[in-house]
Amino acid sequence: MRPKHVVSTKLALYSHDLASVLLMHYPIKGYYGLPGGHVEPREDPNDTIRRELLEELTLTVDTLKRTDFFRRSGESGPLILAFTATAPADVSIIPTDPNFEYGVWIAKADIAATDMAQEYIRFVLENWPNQ
Repeated sequence: MRPKHVVSTKLALYSHDLASVLLMHYPIKGYYGLPGGHVEPREDPNDTIRRELLEELTLTVDTLKRTDFFRRSGESGPLILAFTATAPADVSIIPTDPNFEYGVWIAKADIAATDMAQEYIRFVLENWPNQ
């Protein structure tokens, strides 16, 4: 049986000063991830990432760039279409359900210590814009 969602989108959103990246924190489960979500049938992945950012954080990002793709959790995991962007200085992050998930800015030096999938950590660090 095929999994319901085989392709997801994720975003590494770097702060305007390039000092941190926005991660999603899931307090019930106690881990971190990247903003984004599953591509619905017949949905363009560019539309998916925009929809997910609005749903999760009421956030609109105009400077999205599809940067990479990889499998999460090895060869059997979903295909991740990964995007990057730099947030404007006046960005406002408003979680829609902070009991379930919310965005948090994490400094570059602290990324490796977060409880987040290694593929996401690698993606974030390898694509960090030059300062």
